[in-house]
Amino acid sequence: MVSIKLDKSKFLRNLAVNRKLVPHIDSALAKGDFVWEYSYSPKQGDDAWHPSGDCTPSLNELFWKVKDPEPEKIGFGLYKIFQVGHFWHQYLQWIVEKQLEFAGPEDIERSGNKRWGEGPFHWARGSGDIAPCRIPEHGDYCVDFKTMNSFDYKKQGLPDWCAEKYECQINIYMDFFDLDQALIVGILKDSPHDMKEFEFRRNQPLIDAIYHKWHLVSECLDQGVEPPENEIVELPLQGPVAQ
Repeated sequence: MVSIKLDKSKFLRNLAVNRKLVPHIDSALAKGDFVWEYSYSPKQGDDAWHPSGDCTPSLNELFWKVKDPEPEKIGFGLYKIFQVGHFWHQYLQWIVEKQLEFAGPEDIERSGNKRWGEGPFHWARGSGDIAPCRIPEHGDYCVDFKTMNSFDYKKQGLPDWCAEKYECQINIYMDFFDLDQALIVGILKDSPHDMKEFEFRRNQPLIDAIYHKWHLVSECLDQGVEPPENEIVELPLQGPVAQ
């Protein structure tokens, strides 16, 4: 058994910036080593829209993603990167469920969906990392873990390349699981593997706009009508809660 001394200064810094989940995870890690298992299964395809990648593309891009899909090209380097991300997800999910007891097994990788019609692409589906995560004194949160390289992690906010995508994704998860607040936990992939939080409140106009976009593309696919390339559905983004 390995004993790890709690870094009290780090713990206090996390509390000072109003972090809600990370201080608890750090405290659990400081108690020492433990036995746990990692498992992996490749994702299976389906005919649904996915919050992880289908919220921000244009109507035209979504239409052709279905009509003329391009095979995903993944090299051996990306497979290694993906496994690092899967490891961190399972490791932190295990801590939240088994050690902190902030969630039950049914809340981990919880599958959610919403259907508005019959047939392919008349529904959306995704899995939340933890939903809900019951954080003492703060309430129920939807939690999503995101690994980051050091360049992105050092930025004040979410990186520009993913900020809109992540905000849309977490809002659809809040809709799936009927939650009003969420945390995106950024994990530094490099040593010392620090973590930070981005807090979001449910943005119903954004959720409605995303579903409206998907509904329009569903109808276009049914009728075989290509949406104009310049047809845009505005997404009323709000960004994270100021901390």
